[in-house]
Amino acid sequence: MGLLDVNMPMLYGEGKRAFQRLQLEIIRASNDQSIFAWDRNVRTGSILADDPSCFRSCSRMELMGHDEFIQSLKEDVPEEKLDCIDDRLGTFLITNRGIQIWLLLRPYRDSRTLFQARLSCRRGPWDPPLNINLVLWESNYYRCPVPYIPVRGPFPPAGPRQLCQVYLRYQDPPHRNTAFEIDDSALAENGFTCCDAYPKKFTSDTLTLTSTDPLCVKVYSDSLTNYRLVLGFGQSFGKDWIHVVSDGPNTILRPSWQDYAKHKYMEMLARMPEHAQQMNRACSGAEQVCIIQTRLPQTTRLLRTSSVMWKSSRMCGVKLEVFHDPSFGDVSGEWTAFDVDVGSFLHVSLALISLFI
Repeated sequence: MGLLDVNMPMLYGEGKRAFQRLQLEIIRASNDQSIFAWDRNVRTGSILADDPSCFRSCSRMELMGHDEFIQSLKEDVPEEKLDCIDDRLGTFLITNRGIQIWLLLRPYRDSRTLFQARLSCRRGPWDPPLNINLVLWESNYYRCPVPYIPVRGPFPPAGPRQLCQVYLRYQDPPHRNTAFEIDDSALAENGFTCCDAYPKKFTSDTLTLTSTDPLCVKVYSDSLTNYRLVLGFGQSFGKDWIHVVSDGPNTILRPSWQDYAKHKYMEMLARMPEHAQQMNRACSGAEQVCIIQTRLPQTTRLLRTSSVMWKSSRMCGVKLEVFHDPSFGDVSGEWTAFDVDVGSFLHVSLALISLFI
C-alpha cells in the first residue's frame, strides 16, 4: 500500500481494536485491496488483521493496475462480462453490517459456504493476482484459513468465478468455550473401540473446545466388520454442533489411524459452517434433546446420536447408541429436536426409539 495521511484519535485500552480501527480508516481513504492480503490466518474471523505482524510477509506486495487486473481475468471470466466487472471493482463502503465490496468469488468443491476471492494485488511484478479464502455465514463473509486435506493437498476450488457484492465482516464472530460430555459406552458394547482423536487426545469423557481449538474428531472402529464411525465435535459462530460420518469396509485405509483422523478433521474443518447450520436448523436454542440417526452402510444397524445443551453450565451432553433396524426404514440423516425433561437426558433416547422405527 502507498503512504496515506490518516487521522485517528487514540483510545485507551483498545488493544487489537486500535489496529483494526486504523485499517478501517485506511479503507475509507483508499481502494487498495492489499489491505486484505495479510496472512498468518489460523482461525475464522474478521477480514481485518489482528496486529501488524500479520503483514510481515507482504513487503513485496503491490497493487495491480486496473486494466492489468481486468486483463488477468480473461482466463476465468467470459469477455462479454468484463465490462460489467470493470464498472464495479474498486468500490468500498463501510457499513454497520460490514465492508460492502464487489469481489470475484469461486466456490470450493463440494462446499456451499467456502469461497476463494481474487484481489487486485500480487506479491511481485510477475506473480498472478492474490487469492484469499472467505466463509459465508448468515449472508455475511468472514476470513478463514486455507482448507487443506492431507494426501490430496489443498482443498481445490471448482466452478467459474462470479462477480458478487458481498459484506466482509470486520467484527469477530461470537465464541464461547463449550464442554462436551460424551457417553459412548453403548458403542463398546456393540464392538466399537475408539482408535484415535485429532487434533488432541482425550482420555476422559469430557472434551472442551475453545476459540483456538474449535473442532475435534473422534474415530471408532468395529474390529469384526472394519466399519468406522467418525464423530466431529465443533463450534462455529457461537453455535455448537456434532457431525457424524460412517465409513464402510470398502473405504481405502489410511497409513495409520492418526492420518485417517487428521484427514477427517480437515474435511470437517472445511465445512464447519455447513455442519453448524444443519444442527442449528433443528435446535431452537432452548434446552431440547436433539437426535440424528445414521445408517451403517450395508447393515441393519443404526447409529443414534443424542445431544442436549445445558445453558447454565455450557455443557453439551452427547449419547451414542447402536441398534438394529431389520425393517430398513428410511433414515433422514437430519437433526430432530424434542422438548423433554433434559434432567433425565441419559434415559430419554431409549424412550424416543419408537418415534424413528
